[in-house]
Amino acid sequence: MPACLRFVLPFAAALIVAGVSELPPPAHAAAAAPRMTRRLPPADTGRTTMDGVYTLAQATSGRNVFAANCQSCHTPAQHTGPPFRHKWFGRTLGDLFAYIRREMPKNEPGSMSDDDYVRALAYLLRMNGMPTGSVPLAADIAVLHRIRLDSVPAVSSTPGSR
Repeated sequence: MPACLRFVLPFAAALIVAGVSELPPPAHAAAAAPRMTRRLPPADTGRTTMDGVYTLAQATSGRNVFAANCQSCHTPAQHTGPPFRHKWFGRTLGDLFAYIRREMPKNEPGSMSDDDYVRALAYLLRMNGMPTGSVPLAADIAVLHRIRLDSVPAVSSTPGSR
């Protein structure tokens, strides 16, 4: 028996006994496979979209961005209500921002400026009844990942801080 088989056969038998039915793909296959992003739970910063994380001016401007770049494929109603809440609530604004920046517009994904993407995001928040605030939403993925999409205001851990 060749030397390599003397190692491989006992190793394969041990995997079968341990209940492992598949070996991981070779390294070159992983590089060729589409990149899958693992959804990690967001850091709990206590900030949610109910805290007024965008301005009315951003949402108004976002309506124009939506009309120019999104409305030919999507109606505003497609991004509101139970389907939107089911898919996005509990996730971070960073998740949603990254998705729309990576996937939209359908005919030319990633072609808009980050400022336009954040304006469109503000418009989506407005359509979903999220309150406005006095500070514009930043087109900064790290900041956006610290804000959770939610339908209830965050509860402060310090009495009287809201």
